[in-house]
Amino acid sequence: MKPASSGRTVLLICGSVAQPSHTEALLGLLAQALAAHSLQPVVWNLRELPLPVADPALHERSHVHPDAAVRRLDRLATAAAGFALASPVYHNSYTGVLKNALDNLGIRQFEGKPVALLSHGSPRTCVQACDHLRIVVRGLYGIAVPTQIATVDADFRPEQVGYRVTNAAVAGRVSQLAGELAFFIERLSGQPLADPARDGGGAWPRSAVR
Repeated sequence: MKPASSGRTVLLICGSVAQPSHTEALLGLLAQALAAHSLQPVVWNLRELPLPVADPALHERSHVHPDAAVRRLDRLATAAAGFALASPVYHNSYTGVLKNALDNLGIRQFEGKPVALLSHGSPRTCVQACDHLRIVVRGLYGIAVPTQIATVDADFRPEQVGYRVTNAAVAGRVSQLAGELAFFIERLSGQPLADPARDGGGAWPRSAVR
């Protein structure tokens, strides 16, 4: 099934309400990498754009939700060709605000679309949010792409406002993830996104995946 989308927009949902936020900085780097693949990143920051608690009476009907923020998220998610979900690790999983955002959406927005997963935590737990989100994406009939990003505090440097990724390996993996997401979007949508003369038509560098 081809995604019902514009073919170029990727919705990045930041599941952190911290300020400053490592997760927000990581998504910002991914947004830059996606733009290099002729994709249009749109970031939804749940600290700046909070959502009401999901109403089960409106399940799969977010387009008629009485809250304007939910209706706007519905429009962005429906139009998106792909997603990136990012969260810090809270109690061995992803955050409640991100779960609530996904509960305000549904299969109608995610079915048949690729989803990138990113998380931030301690060295022993940083991957757990990605692991749990992969199960949730399956429940939404989305396609979680193979590569994922899991970071720790040492991968960043604090700046006057926020953080910046300074680990070259993480930066390279973010670039790889953007290329992988572009590959899946192109194949699933049937709409070429990349300039073949520049980067091989968005070909996924499988040999580089770790």
